[in-house]
Amino acid sequence: MKQKIIFCILLNFMLIMLASCSSIREPDIVLKENGQPCISIPRSEDMLRTNRPFNITSTHIYQTSIRSYLSEKYYYQEEQYYVKAQECIDFDYHFQNDITYGIAFSTEEKGKGGKYWSADIRIVKDKDGNSQLIINNEANSDDIN
Repeated sequence: MKQKIIFCILLNFMLIMLASCSSIREPDIVLKENGQPCISIPRSEDMLRTNRPFNITSTHIYQTSIRSYLSEKYYYQEEQYYVKAQECIDFDYHFQNDITYGIAFSTEEKGKGGKYWSADIRIVKDKDGNSQLIINNEANSDDIN
């Protein structure tokens, strides 16, 4: 009995540690003047303001309504892709209005391992015809405007 309790405690501890190591981060997302989103690594990731480059290892675009990947790109050793904090990541995709997309990308830093970034987005037009960016839970809501 005592061994089962110790085993359960150790298992819970390992799960908590694993979950904290693989956290999903939220990128910065704003609309550019052309109505397309600028998806970037937040300035807070470069706290010392060293302007260091982040190695993008993959980008993904998923359309939630049809449950299908629209774009996936992997950057391998010979084709590395670097961006700095607050620099728009090139997803090479034209986002349409009124469609909910799941966007994600992964980064890798030497000696620090990888990070996974993810958000749901939707671009809608307001009553005046201006584009608005809706992010995460609100992007999945049918009650917009």
